[in-house]
Amino acid sequence: MSKFQIVTDSCSNIPQEVIDKYGVHILPLSYLLDGVEKIGYVKGEKVDYADFYGQLRKKIPASTSQATPNQAEEFFRPILEAGNDLIYIGLSGGLSGTFTAVSQAATGLKEELPDRTILCVDSLCATIGYGMLVLEAIRMREDGKSVQEVYDWCEKNKHNVLHYFTIDDLFHLKRGGRLSAVKAIMGSALNVKPLLTVSKEGKLVPIGKARGRTKALDGLVESVQHINPTINNTVNIVHADVPSDAEYCANQLREKHKGLNVEIIELDPVIGIHSGPGTVAIIFFGNKERDV
Repeated sequence: MSKFQIVTDSCSNIPQEVIDKYGVHILPLSYLLDGVEKIGYVKGEKVDYADFYGQLRKKIPASTSQATPNQAEEFFRPILEAGNDLIYIGLSGGLSGTFTAVSQAATGLKEELPDRTILCVDSLCATIGYGMLVLEAIRMREDGKSVQEVYDWCEKNKHNVLHYFTIDDLFHLKRGGRLSAVKAIMGSALNVKPLLTVSKEGKLVPIGKARGRTKALDGLVESVQHINPTINNTVNIVHADVPSDAEYCANQLREKHKGLNVEIIELDPVIGIHSGPGTVAIIFFGNKERDV
């Protein structure tokens, strides 16, 4: 197996069993909930999603903070000083400043440790979207591919990770400063739910709207086209404390696409603060790049 380490951050929604089995390094991002700082990932600790999203439903003060260059440097240094090269696959730079901070840390460490290879992938993805890139990086490493080959593959294929999602309450996007484009498409109609995607630039953009929750979920299901099973035959449904809605989408997908592997995942708190409880996203590898 090639001697390099894979690093991602805590918003990638990688299953703990994968982290443990393959030694993936998780850079924890943090958030504030009612003035109390919380760490997005602590090994061995499970998130009480029902409690977390229950607090968000009460609209208590909540915010997130990006990693700093110093935090990234401190996280990378022991990995590199142990003689490892590394690749970092991170949350879209269009959604967070974390990737910029990590890149700054990597630049300084490259100067200090010129014999080590440090490669950083701006995934232009969110949640399990770039988690899927991490999973492919693991597979490639297990197959003996080099860190450069993994980096090149991620850069080539990241635009094929397709995200479609809906939110239930615009309050949380507004609080995070991400409302303007969504509000423009929504208008003032009651009970209209937005349909959104992640753009080529890795930003949230609206692509439509639906009258009522069920039609919004049906719209997500209809968006699942152009699946690329040669990379991964899994469609991931990510939800923010609405398991019945996730199951509804999963059942629809299994009926429409026989043989499809459907996984249901709970949304990481750091992203959940911005999208809010009730978020449902469908994420998969497509055989085409993003349209917007």
